[in-house]
Amino acid sequence: MRELLENQRSRFERDFFLRLKKTSLKSAPPRLHEATLYALSGANKRIRPVLALETAALANLQDDRAFAIAAAFECVHSYSLVHDDLPAMDNDDMRRGQPSCHKKYGEATAILVGDLLQGLAFELLTLAKLQPVAINYFARAIAAQGMVSGQHLDMENHTTSVRRLHRLKTGRLIEAALNLPLLTAKGSLTLATVRWGRGLGMLFQITDDIIDATSDSATLGKTAGKDAEQNKKTFVRELGLAQAKLAAEKLAMQLANSARVLFAASPLLQQLPAFLLARKT
Repeated sequence: MRELLENQRSRFERDFFLRLKKTSLKSAPPRLHEATLYALSGANKRIRPVLALETAALANLQDDRAFAIAAAFECVHSYSLVHDDLPAMDNDDMRRGQPSCHKKYGEATAILVGDLLQGLAFELLTLAKLQPVAINYFARAIAAQGMVSGQHLDMENHTTSVRRLHRLKTGRLIEAALNLPLLTAKGSLTLATVRWGRGLGMLFQITDDIIDATSDSATLGKTAGKDAEQNKKTFVRELGLAQAKLAAEKLAMQLANSARVLFAASPLLQQLPAFLLARKT
């Protein structure tokens, strides 16, 4: 599985940084340009763009369109991390084993990096020649019906359920990365792939909560134990560590079983649930 993931990740990164040179990013002021590339670099499995490339291949979507979609998701994900680390949000000094964007470049620049990355994502999507329905799907997933609303609920420690909070904050972007290439190629989505993407996002978050509760900062590349320190809603807090692990194992098995039918031509998607279950960072 690691080899499959690394091959797709490497394919993506080779295209990604070349593609960025052809965008409006080159016109950004030097310090903003540098800070943006900093936010997009570092140790990263690139799970969201890998998902997009994998389903694009299954749907026979042309490579240039597929890589543009994958790049847009990586820009949005990176923007969310830059903003998530800000003192007004999760206030974390480390990300991927290096200083957070705001610690290296200052809060104001970090905010603008996030703003730039969101705009850059839509610029990249124009290269994928998306239909309005696909652009609408992407916009909803990253904003009021997805990631941004989830982040707000997380900050407010709202009474909403932990499942709904993380389905929006983490799961929606993962679900969309898997499904946007399918929507682009076919013009519609099946409930089965939407549910599978939603389940994968949930698995990612449960394992993330487990890792935060059991690992150390050096292994994580960011501050461990922040969720408990900030009294955040997590699956570990709600279920307890043992039950959270059981829930993750059950979900990973369900996803692997259904992937053999939904994604019969993709060993990567079939093995991804087990990989996420076993991850340590």
